[in-house]
Amino acid sequence: MANELNIVLAESGATVTCQPYQAGVAVGSPISLTEIGTSAVYSGNMTGSAGTYILAFNDGTENVGVGSIVWSGSAEVPVSTLTSGDLPSVPTASDNATAVRAELTELANLDASVSSRLAGSSYTAPTTPPTAAEITTAVWSAADKTGYSLTSAERTAIAAAVESSILNEADGQAVLNALVSAIGNTNLSEVSLVAAVRADLERNGGKLDNIPTTAAPSASAVASATRTELSTELSRIDQSISSRLASADYTAPTAAPTAAQNASAVRTELSTELARIDAPISGATAPSAATVASAVRSELSTELGRVDAAVSTRATPANVPTSDITAIKTRLDSINVERVNNTATTNIVGTLLAQANS
Repeated sequence: MANELNIVLAESGATVTCQPYQAGVAVGSPISLTEIGTSAVYSGNMTGSAGTYILAFNDGTENVGVGSIVWSGSAEVPVSTLTSGDLPSVPTASDNATAVRAELTELANLDASVSSRLAGSSYTAPTTPPTAAEITTAVWSAADKTGYSLTSAERTAIAAAVESSILNEADGQAVLNALVSAIGNTNLSEVSLVAAVRADLERNGGKLDNIPTTAAPSASAVASATRTELSTELSRIDQSISSRLASADYTAPTAAPTAAQNASAVRTELSTELARIDAPISGATAPSAATVASAVRSELSTELGRVDAAVSTRATPANVPTSDITAIKTRLDSINVERVNNTATTNIVGTLLAQANS
């Protein structure tokens, strides 16, 4: 189609352009309008992509009118026939997900499922040093292997001595002296007792030299060290999962609006502009003859004011007095006959008669 842009101005010869707007922002370059003859009616072709536009008509830098148009991209769309196909489509869930994924580059940091991480039940704490009771049992077993049968009292004494001396693991001699004193047998070789105790302790627990002398870190210390080590990763989890919206609380978005709802929304949005179109152009009636006559009378009031009497009230040749005619004849008779013959007598008489009547 063509000539979708039209405006009527008060005068001819103007330089008119039309600037389309969307959301208050100019779209594209101003469109030049051409005057139809000298009618002061200016017309032009709409361009651009499909959409609803507000139109600003300008004569140079002066705004001379506004309007609106629903444009399909190739033709004007009457508001009364607006369909959902003329409006932007609603993105699908897949489109939204793709856009969110592209926007949230942080998602690339989640490179494995949480379930693939080490579960707490799979954690094995490091071994701890043997307790006093475990050492006492080992000592009893070693003493029995040397051929000495320890009485209950001797066992109790050994346990007490070991428990009091084990607090200082570096003082091995004090442990040996306590064992010998508790057994009360001076024939027992310290070397053999030490070797037996060490062999029994190292049989299942490993080399005594490899036993750590410091206590294993507490769960709190391990947790603190883990938190420090994983500070960067943990900073990405700023709230507990339980604080997130439960699936039962999720409300799906409403369906896309219908064509009727879209048309109603457009009508409401353009209520001001549409109010200016108070009747279809095709339904407008031509003014009556009386209306036209009244308008002409108003426009020509100055000129018509000069017609202050009917033409029939003016003098005619039949009304000229006889005395005036006689005077004219006398005047003519006095004029040189040759000159009269060489002139347009009728014109002269007519002029004289007109002067006489004025």
